[in-house]
Amino acid sequence: MLQLPKFNKINTTQALDVFAHTYTQCSGFNVNRDYYENNQVFGIYWKSRMIGGFVLGTGETLRTLEVFVGSEHRDGLYTHVKSSVPHTEMCCFWMEPSTRKKTWLNFFVWFCVAYALRVHGTQQLIFGTNSIRLAALYSATPKCTLLHSDYLNQKQTFVFTGPRKDCLLGVAQILSYKFRRVMKIASKRSKSRILASKQENSDAIARHALS
Repeated sequence: MLQLPKFNKINTTQALDVFAHTYTQCSGFNVNRDYYENNQVFGIYWKSRMIGGFVLGTGETLRTLEVFVGSEHRDGLYTHVKSSVPHTEMCCFWMEPSTRKKTWLNFFVWFCVAYALRVHGTQQLIFGTNSIRLAALYSATPKCTLLHSDYLNQKQTFVFTGPRKDCLLGVAQILSYKFRRVMKIASKRSKSRILASKQENSDAIARHALS
């Protein structure tokens, strides 16, 4: 029987426990329980197991600014964000390492992000990361604006904003970027295998000539 991945809003204590524990393992960040309970938490499931998820937050405290912005800049950014249109932050995003290597599941997770932002997000989005790779993905979308960059705990951090109406386009561009990267890696591996095969054949011919 064909099993398809599922996407659900998490609203049980047990599911929140699984999300919180797995996110901490994947990211190294500990998040206060009340943050999960006071915002919208989403999980992606495959074969009855949670393989990814994220949080959409609209509260007074924006975890994105608390984690990825230094104290000397934080108040100014809060003032900037609060004085403009309401923001929804997408944070606590995680994906099981094995899922990242399954291209179609990886893409499904990103489409779930786009869907949730379209349905549950406000006009403007805010999100951050301390991953250079994720920052490169976000920067690949032309509607995405770098709001602030910092250097905390020996890592560079990035805070981005972007209009909700363009989130689907943004995710499509992220997936295009990821697909090109996958194809580039596959091409390199294919060339390496061809070169290795040619070398083996050359060595076999040389051994035969000497025998």
